[in-house]
Amino acid sequence: MKKTAAAAALSLALTTLLVFPEQAGAANGSVTCSVVSTTLGFNTYDPISGTADTLPTGTINVQCTSTSNGAILVTYNLTLATSPARAMASGANSVTYDLYTDSARTIQWNTTNQVSCNFTVSAGATNQQSPSCSFYGTIPGSQDVPAGTYTQTGLAVGGTWSCNPVPSQGC
Repeated sequence: MKKTAAAAALSLALTTLLVFPEQAGAANGSVTCSVVSTTLGFNTYDPISGTADTLPTGTINVQCTSTSNGAILVTYNLTLATSPARAMASGANSVTYDLYTDSARTIQWNTTNQVSCNFTVSAGATNQQSPSCSFYGTIPGSQDVPAGTYTQTGLAVGGTWSCNPVPSQGC
């Protein structure tokens, strides 16, 4: 019996739950940051060829406000929890996927391999947004699934951050 390709719309939403403190003391002021992530859309998946039509890139941004009288370099290192499993569902059907820290998709993003980014927060900045920090996705082949909209939410992102120069009250 010949199988027909059933296009399935696939998307993933990361919930950013950061473990680091949101405020760091800065010399003569403070820096307050929050993290924002975007939805990663996988587009269609062809169960006959077993591949996604596109290899998507997701972005993570940090937004900071500073009352410091000097520029502060903020570095953040994000890890991705291994639970829940990386699988998007549509009813009782599911499609597994992988997330990576590099565009070649050779280093899996997990609790060991981090997405690391940094940017300089200007003195007195209000809601200054960082440049985009990217992560990458793939869907392994040979997953025979019916057409549908497959989604997953609630993947926890944890991490650490640091400031340079190190503020006198710590970072």
